[in-house]
Amino acid sequence: MTPKDRASLHAAVFRNSARDESWVGYWLARHQQSENLDEHQLADRLGLTVENLALLCLCRTPRDEHFREDLAVICTRTGASETALAQLLRQEQTLQRWKTAGSSPASGWLMAASDRPTEAETPRPPEEPHDQ
Repeated sequence: MTPKDRASLHAAVFRNSARDESWVGYWLARHQQSENLDEHQLADRLGLTVENLALLCLCRTPRDEHFREDLAVICTRTGASETALAQLLRQEQTLQRWKTAGSSPASGWLMAASDRPTEAETPRPPEEPHDQ
């Protein structure tokens, strides 16, 4: 395979795996975009060659209930740093959850705090009789 063919194959892997969150490539692409990294910088961050970065993109995203085990298998196969990959995946997954949730939770918190009754408006529980 010529270097040009290899580069074309890698580009296709990066592009296609970035379309579906069930692939690690999806999370890598999000991270690459948010951190403004090229493939070489991303590979360096994960302790990989660009060749193994393409392999990493083709791995399934670790399942939440088996995250550590799945992560260990992925990193053993690709050579990625477990710590770096775990941080990257959790960071990007959390950011996606925040974006998906939108701004409603923040406004809900503010509204709940401002709608709290004042102490004068709060009914007091009845006092219990004291034993004599």
